Order: sequence, then structure tokens, then C-alpha cells
Amino acid sequence: MKKLFLLVPLTLLYWMWVGHQNGPVHLDHGSLWPFAYALLSLALFVPLSWWMFDLERDDRLATLSRIGLGSVGGIVLVYLFGTATSSPTLISKILGGPAGFATGAIGLASAVKNVESLPIWVSILGYTLGVGLIEEAAKAIVSRSDRFDSIRARAAFGFVAGVGFGCGEAILYSLRQYAGSADLTAYVLRFLFCVGFHGVMSGIAVLSLPEDWWDFDRWMLTALRLLPIALLHGAYDALLVRSCPVWAGIVATATFLIFPVLLWSMEEGLGEV
Repeated sequence: MKKLFLLVPLTLLYWMWVGHQNGPVHLDHGSLWPFAYALLSLALFVPLSWWMFDLERDDRLATLSRIGLGSVGGIVLVYLFGTATSSPTLISKILGGPAGFATGAIGLASAVKNVESLPIWVSILGYTLGVGLIEEAAKAIVSRSDRFDSIRARAAFGFVAGVGFGCGEAILYSLRQYAGSADLTAYVLRFLFCVGFHGVMSGIAVLSLPEDWWDFDRWMLTALRLLPIALLHGAYDALLVRSCPVWAGIVATATFLIFPVLLWSMEEGLGEV
């Protein structure tokens, strides 16, 4: 899948941002421009995904539903998962067994992810379980389709669901954190690099899932399969928070490179190349 390597130049936006001095405030509170930026981002990434994955007309139309599911459904699922893990002791008692223990562990790890006095590996673990695993699981859930008739289709639906999620997240960041403080560069990074990054991570997440992952009895295997991409996601977030942008950029660049290599190797292994 050589076309997927065309996503790698998006990382140049990140590297240009590293060391960037904050410029004039771009948007004030109450501005509706973030919604327009999200539409522009979708107008770029959705047709690009159709071309990169060589989707047929019916599959192209089917992927459109993943935009809404990814942006709204995915963020709602993340909120619900986050709420469930915010009281780890209570949830572990309610669920009981391995599921309760796992949920409690995620909640505890998430609770300490921003404690700067702890080693950085604790932050990485916290962001892996409390952010990466939850977000990638949510994007994988909303990307599910009966049209997964090939590895390439799985990757495409995952990528588009991730793009939808990234646009929804970008709007939230713009309205809650960027308005009145961030310059234009922050918006470009969020609506281009971060949206593409979410698409790539979501594509890897869906490719990592077992065939029968929708069976609830297989939740442990599904979670374990998601851990590698959750670790990359968590490491990126933790390194940024701990003011290690160069290392975060290395993680992001590696993730963009892993996606086409993983898809190619899986297609070759199944004889779909």
C-alpha cells in the first residue's frame, strides 16, 4: 500500500510546530470557524481515503456513516468509558472478576498519569490505559461493519472512523481550550496532523483486532491486541505532557510508517496483494 506513505508528510506539520513561538490569537470565544475547519478536513481526508484504499462506490458510501459515528459516537463512548473508570474501586466491585480488575486498573493508571513527581513511564502507562486503550477501542467499535470483506476494507473503515473522531475532538479542543489563546498554527496542527494521526491509529487498531472481536467473551484478547497501538498513542500523549516534543514526534512518525507496512504485510500473508 504505497499510497498510504503519502500520509507521512503530515508529520512535517508537527515538526514545524516543535519550537514554534505562539503567534497572535486566531479565534475568539464563540467563533464557529472550527466547524468550517472540520468540514475542510473531512473534504480532504475522506476522498483521500477512498483513493488510497481503492474503495468501490458502495464501500465509499458506507464509509460516510463512519464520519458521524466516529465524531459523535466515538467521543460519547470515550466519555462513557472515562466515566466508568473514574471510580475504579466502585466499578471493580460492580463488575467483579477479571473485567472488574481490568477496569479498576485502567482507572488507577489514568488517575496518576499527570502526576509529575512520578517517573515518566508511569505517565506513559497511565495514558496508554486511560487514554490510548479507551480511544482506540471506541474508534474500533464505531468502525465495525459487515462490509469487512478484505483487510483493506477493515483498514479503510478504521481510518475514516478515526478521521471522524479526530474532527470531533478538534472541534472540542478549539471551543474549550484554543479559543482566545491559540494561534493559527495550533488549529492547522489539530485539524490536519492530529486528524490524520487519529485515522492512522484507528486503522492500525482495527487491523490488530481478532476476527471474532465482536464476541464479548473475547474482550480480553481484544484488549491485548489493542495494547500496542494504545501504547504508541499513550506514549505520544505522555511525552507531550512531559515536555518531550521531539520524542513524541518520533513516536508519531513511527506510527505513520507502521500503518502501510502493517497493511501490506497482512494483505501479503492472506494473499490479497
